[in-house]
Amino acid sequence: MEDAVVIGFIRKPLGLGGEVRVEDLTAGVFQPVSGQAVTLRRGDAAERSVIETWRAGPKGVAAKFAGRSDRTAAEHIQGWEISVARAELPPRPPGVYYDFELVGLPVETTAGEAAGEVVGLYGARGSDILVIREGERVYELPFVRAHVAAVEIGGKIIILPHREE
Repeated sequence: MEDAVVIGFIRKPLGLGGEVRVEDLTAGVFQPVSGQAVTLRRGDAAERSVIETWRAGPKGVAAKFAGRSDRTAAEHIQGWEISVARAELPPRPPGVYYDFELVGLPVETTAGEAAGEVVGLYGARGSDILVIREGERVYELPFVRAHVAAVEIGGKIIILPHREE
């Protein structure tokens, strides 16, 4: 899929009817609808599919894909990523970012000192956590105003200077 964006990962089958648990990388900003075309991919294997259902629940997203009517079919796609065309993503609310917009951005302090590069992020209780690599060192920083002064999409992330504890 040209200019595709990964929106989630299939984590495990749910029940016997072909549903799977999905790790949603869009923080709920992207809500696929029934009939939404997606690409499922793992390594070199890829297949086009259609979302039958996508519902948020207390333990994450439960989804079902066309042609997956039993647990065996759901197990086959465990660990696969789900992607859509970038053009299909809705505009995000102010202050909300898609993962792909942040990963790879350089990080610097408000004093202009280089502080690494965002290599990942994950959700935790209360906030997302930025994973930053600075040389050989990897550190985590809560993605909250107390630590992040500004985000310039396509530019950089500016953080408040931090001290080693």
